[in-house]
Amino acid sequence: MAGKSKEDKDTPMEKRLKYLKGSFEKASFPELSDSLEEVLYSLESAGLVVGIAGESGAGKSTFINSFRELREEDEGAAPTGRADTSRGPTPYPHPKYDNVILWDLPSIDSPEFQRKDYLEQISASRYDFVVVMACQHFTSLHARLALHIKNASKAFYFVRSKVDADLEARRSSNPLGFIDAVALQRIREECMKDLKAEGVKFPKLFLISNSQLSKYDFSRFVETLEKNLQLEKSHCFLMAAPNVSHRILERKKSAMVEHLWLASVVAASCQTVPIPEISIACNLDHLAQTLRGYCTSLGLEDSSLRRAARQAEQPLELFRALVRSPLAAAVTPALVVELLEEAAGKAAKLPKQLVPMTSLGPSFSVVYNMLRVFVDSAAADAHKILVRAFMSHKPTSEQAAEASQVTDS
Repeated sequence: MAGKSKEDKDTPMEKRLKYLKGSFEKASFPELSDSLEEVLYSLESAGLVVGIAGESGAGKSTFINSFRELREEDEGAAPTGRADTSRGPTPYPHPKYDNVILWDLPSIDSPEFQRKDYLEQISASRYDFVVVMACQHFTSLHARLALHIKNASKAFYFVRSKVDADLEARRSSNPLGFIDAVALQRIREECMKDLKAEGVKFPKLFLISNSQLSKYDFSRFVETLEKNLQLEKSHCFLMAAPNVSHRILERKKSAMVEHLWLASVVAASCQTVPIPEISIACNLDHLAQTLRGYCTSLGLEDSSLRRAARQAEQPLELFRALVRSPLAAAVTPALVVELLEEAAGKAAKLPKQLVPMTSLGPSFSVVYNMLRVFVDSAAADAHKILVRAFMSHKPTSEQAAEASQVTDS
């Protein structure tokens, strides 16, 4: 049997986006405004439900807090430690994206949860995917849980936590012969051996430090989920991911740029108001909401800067001084008009594939160029903030390499 083509593998959302974009590229304009708004809304409002499972002490709560960029003492943080092993599944919404919910699942080795009762209680079908976490060895309990999740037609990923502590212990026991990369590879091989011994074929494994997600495999974990999830879920997950590496920031920027055409078409054709000074019409409220969304995801908001300064133990003013773009709270329709006027005064060219969309009039070109300039500037600021955060602790070799590629512009 012939394999499926790429088009056959596209999700419903991807097919709709291709159809809508193709209609505009061919200058064929049926009544698409409702469909465009619906697709954009679906993309921006999609929810994500993630289960975090593992044995007691594996670091599930710490991972949930770190992903949401919270400390244990922060409001809404998951309590850490072993005292909560008897609780049922507990949801923790993302502080910036309340449609992203991480569920702390009961420990798989807790005596209060027999295997049958546990599998029934966690309701695997409710999650978009499940993280199966261990801090030492993967056992038959992890494998059994993974099989149950698989039988529920849900994805699962194995995460080996506390890798930093393991490496430090190995370094202390053999300081002269210790090589970081060799020890890390040995941990990976040990985990794979444990899982395969329990009958898990081709396990998707990631090594992380819960307290320092910038290290090891977390960026690869984010990229893998971005590729494996359906488009709207992938977009949601990526936007909510913490900005702990330049790779993640670049993926966020790419995702934003990829959908600029859609945001621009909606802004230039749906519920528009005229801007006489530059002879265009657009939806200012929609554009303000879009720009605030970019700022939120890239960490350009006051709460995110405060967290970055606190974690780096540096003055907040140092981080604010790095930001040239407006922070999320400063984005208003009036500011959008100013940005549109600046974009209208520049003769920027559209990407070749978007030229047919100029049939919408000058509004599309001005809006698109304004959004593109804003995303470029905001992403550059986010990279600078990350570099400043790197300076607060000794980076790993991978972090140092990333940081050296980003300069203040």
